[in-house]
Amino acid sequence: MLPIKPTLVLNAGGQSRRMGRAKALLPVPPHNTPLLVHMVERLRALAGEEVIIVANDPEVIAQLHFAPPPRFVADHYPDSGTLGGIATGLHALADDGWALLMACDLPLVSVRLCAALIALVAAHSEDGADLYDVVMPVVGGYEEPLHALYHRRCLPAIEARLAAGERRVISFLPDMRVLYVDEQTLRRYDPELRSFVNANTPAEWDHALALLAAENAQ
Repeated sequence: MLPIKPTLVLNAGGQSRRMGRAKALLPVPPHNTPLLVHMVERLRALAGEEVIIVANDPEVIAQLHFAPPPRFVADHYPDSGTLGGIATGLHALADDGWALLMACDLPLVSVRLCAALIALVAAHSEDGADLYDVVMPVVGGYEEPLHALYHRRCLPAIEARLAAGERRVISFLPDMRVLYVDEQTLRRYDPELRSFVNANTPAEWDHALALLAAENAQ
């Protein structure tokens, strides 16, 4: 039993320019499950009852079928990029809620690793109060803001950055209490860090499919 049940939030509001088609709909073998559905099925057990998907394209939404259905929310901060997508997801949370926030293009996302990140929230609390606002993996020296945990109290800091015209995804982190999770710790749960393999281009999608095939053959 996990100490908290964050809301699963998936950011599918991008335009998938480098892929050339909607990443959320990429077919995952063996049943050609849309990638976004595949991710929800993989992670749903870790999260609370509600799943939130940030998505702007009604044609994409119409092709996604879930049981039970998630809550789709349109971008609350138009033309503000990924940072606006994160803000939109947090805006949809309850005031005291945590979000397990993911990009929509992580076909090998690790349940074991995500469970470990969630457990860190309770491990770093005192008398029921959180000591951190963000649990942020760091891979290759870079933050992974679309594979992280955020409390809703991050929202005012993000909104302030957006109001100032700032769109860098990690721009608000200096204003928050961030627990950075280093690569050595991440590899305890995901030795090859496959949870962070994304699919921004057709070549990256082919690579991810090869890794999925190897995973399914085990």
